[in-house]
Amino acid sequence: MTGSISPDRQEGGGKADMGITSDVVSQSTAAYYGTLLGGLNDGLRKHGIRGLVVRVIRLRLLFDDLGIPGYVSPELEVRGADNRLRVTVTIVTGKSEPAYCVRPAGDAPQFLFPVDEGREALAYLVGTARDWQVAR
Repeated sequence: MTGSISPDRQEGGGKADMGITSDVVSQSTAAYYGTLLGGLNDGLRKHGIRGLVVRVIRLRLLFDDLGIPGYVSPELEVRGADNRLRVTVTIVTGKSEPAYCVRPAGDAPQFLFPVDEGREALAYLVGTARDWQVAR
């Protein structure tokens, strides 16, 4: 992934010019979130569904200047049998615990599942990847 980092991003604030809207997190937080998403991805794999955990590390490289790495919160991309993106899952921090933020492709509303309710999140992802309709 290529792109430029805006001047206000270099100090850890603001948004990046690359189209990624996630904020920079600590390395340990990125690793923890990656582990949570990896576990969800393992559950998807058991159902024959393809997912990919995307990890982004931003590093400013200039002549004689090496920037401090910035870790972006990882994302899980879930694809259907036709290889089209169905859902993107991120981790958001709530008041008491982190939660899976499930954003279906298109204009569908997003859903939040506390990380201790991973089975419910997995069931929703399996249904979405297989194009099942969600009852309302």
